Amino acid sequence: MSHAMKKRSARPQVEQLSVGFEGLEVVEPPVHEPAPDTMRQIVSLRMPDALLARVESAAHARGVSPSSLMRALIAAGLDRSYAAVAPDELAAEVAALRRQVEQIAQRLAAGGGEG
Repeated sequence: MSHAMKKRSARPQVEQLSVGFEGLEVVEPPVHEPAPDTMRQIVSLRMPDALLARVESAAHARGVSPSSLMRALIAAGLDRSYAAVAPDELAAEVAALRRQVEQIAQRLAAGGGEG
């Protein structure tokens, strides 16, 4: 017994549109966050209206929630090396840098260079 094979009809022609992509904003995919059950602690934060508006605007531009952006910014700030320095140590470090700059300025003024 032979079965007649049906011939598939050709696909309809699809019109290609020539659309330029100039002016379209490239949006980075959102960063994946831990599952909500790993973020159990809610932290309340007071901030000026202008700062909140900046956070919301920046979050919207990046396609993330304001909470997600604030978590990322806080983590980035804590990861910076100076964040671990105690305030009195930081003040001493700044004072030492000022003294070094002053010494260099005096040598340059005297024509001695840095060497």
